[in-house]
Amino acid sequence: MQASRARPANRCSELGRDHQGNQAFLTNLQFLGGCKTIGRSAYLVENKHGAVLLDYGAAFNGHPTFPALTKPSNLVVALSHAHLDHSGGLPLLFAGGSAPVYMTAITRDLTRVLLEDMQRVSEYYLPFEEREIEQLLRRIKVVEYQEPVELDTGFTLTFYDAGHIPGSAAILVEVGDTSVLYTGDINTINTQLLRGAELPARDADAVILESTYALTRHDPRGEVERNFIETTTEVIDEDGVVLVPAFSVARAQEIACILNQYNLSCPLYLDGLAREASRVFLRHPPFFRDYQLLRNALNRTKWVQSRSQREKVLKEPCVIIAPAGMLKGGMAAMYLSHLMHDPKNAVMLVGYQVEGTPGRDLLEKGTFDDGLGPQKVKARVQFFDFSSHAGQDQLLELGASFTKASHLHTVHGEPKACEYLATTLREQHGIDAVAAETGMRVEL
Repeated sequence: MQASRARPANRCSELGRDHQGNQAFLTNLQFLGGCKTIGRSAYLVENKHGAVLLDYGAAFNGHPTFPALTKPSNLVVALSHAHLDHSGGLPLLFAGGSAPVYMTAITRDLTRVLLEDMQRVSEYYLPFEEREIEQLLRRIKVVEYQEPVELDTGFTLTFYDAGHIPGSAAILVEVGDTSVLYTGDINTINTQLLRGAELPARDADAVILESTYALTRHDPRGEVERNFIETTTEVIDEDGVVLVPAFSVARAQEIACILNQYNLSCPLYLDGLAREASRVFLRHPPFFRDYQLLRNALNRTKWVQSRSQREKVLKEPCVIIAPAGMLKGGMAAMYLSHLMHDPKNAVMLVGYQVEGTPGRDLLEKGTFDDGLGPQKVKARVQFFDFSSHAGQDQLLELGASFTKASHLHTVHGEPKACEYLATTLREQHGIDAVAAETGMRVEL
């Protein structure tokens, strides 16, 4: 396998030889986005007969941006999960054409929720409208885990539970004797909400491996849960309010499950887009490790529906779970603007905080812009690592298991994380690993 930024003009590279010496079509793997960054995930597996696009996401650094793509013929899309950094660009594919889009059933419903919310709240021009979202939704084909989907172009797709959010998938693409495994965002441990990832045998020719937490060792999950409960109890006992800014999909519901599992007795409220995501969750029992725990937790939680209710909530010791998880708007930002000046209150961040986001500034500088400029936050600020991504130890173990891969590319992480994971796998485990660059093309 050879990687290059561009194929030489004098090489056709359409025909090669298989292991028996027969003529075979070569397949290319192209990295369109999601390289040395988090956002705009998009990877294209293509040969003369067709192409499979693995995700087509957006990035939100000031304004939405999308991967570059010259749409090939006979295109099929496979979506790993609903988060917008993986799904946010999909409607663009329907502005001037169409393609079937494969995903799990719950991913279909969550994608609708997130794309419609993106279109509704965006402060910037989006190059698609509600019509394109509806066209996308009509082209979705639902798949089951571990049931191969054979395409007319000779490609076969198989989805495996990635353990990241409900319905998330690692995707195996096979064509002829060539196979590419895309891990998507992956978590290999059990959580209160989900089972850990279940991947196929590690015999893919090429692997695309996420690197989000390649530089971070996660503490044991049970220990993080207990520390979270102890801190929450302390704040409530001192008549404070605990604000948990949480991602609408999965993190908000997992926090509700943890609070229910540990029998915390204070009032618990859920607000913002997390309410609609929770409705979707309740319609898809098979995707959860313990559906009854989820159901009990959401039934016990009070869903905030109005401005007057929010005003009342802020006046009593309680826990409020609300997006956005990085405090980039949403109801969490509104609540924080009211709670930040009282040391009795607490802000408990429970997810990854991208550099440059209000959540990252809160952690590193102790400030939050409430509309009047950055203000010093007097409320208690604490981070709890409830990540839905594999940590350093799990990524190295997973990467080292791909002993049969001709090449492994690290993606979906800050530059140092992608480089570290690739270098360590190469030097310590003998894996032919490289941190992918946007525009890179690999010939299989």
